[in-house]
Amino acid sequence: MKPKTSWSLAALLYVNLLPYLCRLPRGLDWAMQYLPDPGYEILGIIFLHGFFSLPAIPLLVGIRKSTLSRAPWLLPLLVISILTCYINYDYDLASDAQAAIGLVFFPVFIMLLAWAALAVGNLVQWLQSRTRLESPEG
Repeated sequence: MKPKTSWSLAALLYVNLLPYLCRLPRGLDWAMQYLPDPGYEILGIIFLHGFFSLPAIPLLVGIRKSTLSRAPWLLPLLVISILTCYINYDYDLASDAQAAIGLVFFPVFIMLLAWAALAVGNLVQWLQSRTRLESPEG
């Protein structure tokens, strides 16, 4: 397996487990709130992690596109980690009937901000490559 492939799989696994890990400090029952009801386990997990996986897309692109710098994958990773933990730590699904809509909306929001972080990371990488070409040692 290529190194970038193993990093991509690790990143996908990390992004999918992060919402649960962020809720663990408040207790196992709080983290288990994201699991589907009995009888709907398989389809519920597929549906939920289909949305939880969305923020991983810019991260995976950043892993593939990073050549000179770590910025194309490090910046999206930081944005995804911070926002996912911030949003999911206190998010109570039992607060009202529409609370579950956030489980669909929040990963899309995080993904959009991760794309912006990827653009900044690519800009940093481009600036680094440009300064290397202009340097006298280059």
